[in-house]
Amino acid sequence: MSSSAAEQPPVTGHAAIDEALAGLDLTRPVGEHADRIQAVQAVLQQVLNPVAQPPR
Repeated sequence: MSSSAAEQPPVTGHAAIDEALAGLDLTRPVGEHADRIQAVQAVLQQVLNPVAQPPR
């Protein structure tokens, strides 16, 4: 993997996911990785498993 590939997050076409991935910076201290990865996972969970809304 080249360094330029690591600098650009993947683009999914879903704004919330793209924003979460853009904020995932694994060049920061390792101690910060878990929090950032958990934040991205939370966004993915929201997008993939939305809370059902009652019909209007």
